[in-house]
Amino acid sequence: MMNLTLIPVSESDRAFFCFVHHTAYREVIEKMFGWDEKQQDMYANKAFDEGGMNILFLEDKKIGVVGWVEFPDYLWLKELFILPEYQRMGIGSQVVQMSIKKEKKLCKDLRLQTLKENLGAKALYERHGFVVTESTDIHWKLHLTVSK
Repeated sequence: MMNLTLIPVSESDRAFFCFVHHTAYREVIEKMFGWDEKQQDMYANKAFDEGGMNILFLEDKKIGVVGWVEFPDYLWLKELFILPEYQRMGIGSQVVQMSIKKEKKLCKDLRLQTLKENLGAKALYERHGFVVTESTDIHWKLHLTVSK
């Protein structure tokens, strides 16, 4: 288990959030849609402004972002971006486990979506028990039912 810490974002984290969004997701976005910097800036800023976001630290180094939104009947894992140099080290699994603990504490199902080209993320979530409940042209929608 790595020593991960989550700190809620502040306005001073906006540039880092956009950087992680762009860096972690660029390859997938380019494959699916091509890269439009202004459009991706808009998406990242919108996600940041909607709230619920946290900076993910490994020791004292910023390595990613994660965010949740609580709805009446489920917890939405809205963002999970980890800088490429920290991917495939078990950090994503650790954050998913944090999400599952949060879900169980709230006694709510956990839901998320990921882009269809992001097969690595889909496989990560499925390893942790998520099931695809819907497939659109763009996204896989996944669901983990709370165990009571």
